[in-house]
Amino acid sequence: MNILGYTIGEVAIIVANFTCNVALVNSVKFIQYTLHYPYPLLISAMHMVFSWLACGVYVKFNVPALREYTFSRYMKEVFPVAAMASASIGCGNMALKYIFPSFHELLQQTSPAAQVLVCVLIYHQHYNLPTYLSMIPICGGAIMCSGGEVNFNIIGVTFSIGAVLTRALKNTMQSRLMTTSFTNIELLYVLAPANLFFFLTGSFLFEGLFEPTRQLISTPNALVAVVFSALLACTYNLLAFKMLQVLSPVGAMVVHTLKTPATLMVSTLLFGNKIGILQVLGFVVITAGVYYYKNYGKEVKPEEYQKIDASKGDPEEFDLEMAQRSESPRS
Repeated sequence: MNILGYTIGEVAIIVANFTCNVALVNSVKFIQYTLHYPYPLLISAMHMVFSWLACGVYVKFNVPALREYTFSRYMKEVFPVAAMASASIGCGNMALKYIFPSFHELLQQTSPAAQVLVCVLIYHQHYNLPTYLSMIPICGGAIMCSGGEVNFNIIGVTFSIGAVLTRALKNTMQSRLMTTSFTNIELLYVLAPANLFFFLTGSFLFEGLFEPTRQLISTPNALVAVVFSALLACTYNLLAFKMLQVLSPVGAMVVHTLKTPATLMVSTLLFGNKIGILQVLGFVVITAGVYYYKNYGKEVKPEEYQKIDASKGDPEEFDLEMAQRSESPRS
């Protein structure tokens, strides 16, 4: 039996991934806001321990490519990616200490803009005109969402945007590792020990050496909630890997987009934070920008500049739109 071209098993993977994703974000806020356990970095460390174990079981604690890495190579190539991954997760969980999951999730929709910003400013990549045009609704929609937020907190917004920027850096650095050494799931397994180091160090420095652990052990509700949240994290990581095998990139984008209104609804039901009409409109504007970016935006490769150079002479007069006309939009 098929549903929209997918088997029952594939649909189950998609639904489970979607559910885990929405539940994971709200579980972190629930632990900090409702159970009064304000230690997001230690929560992140627990997530990483469970994710490492889950990924380890999946790959049978054996990653052949890792044997080729000396300690110095690991520190040079893997450790920086782990630093950005830890910063992204840590900033996201820190943001949930100050703002609600609904607002945080809306701000995360600006990820494509951050990705382009990082690639242009740091890696000196070039993009066609539709890519830059798509940044207008993406960033404009984020401003609309911020303006309509009743429980606005500048610290929470700063951490949330920090999560977006560090994730963009991590994704760019990670893509280079994945093309040369590791699969998605292997990379999660390889990064986990370094991520755990960063989370525990941050927790000891900023949350205290003993108080987070003492409070966790002495509060059964918080302990159960943190363990459950960690189980959600490791399950989500495995399901995300499986979903990439099932869905096309466009399908994955649709699931990711649908996650946002679902997170908004669950957040409103759990925490009672109101969603304004301006935020709904902002989400629609952002989604339109992301759709335009995914379908028409693309990187302009150096060889495309060379083609224009051969036909027209001066690369400085290169029209970014010409590169797009030479190829069909990506799906």
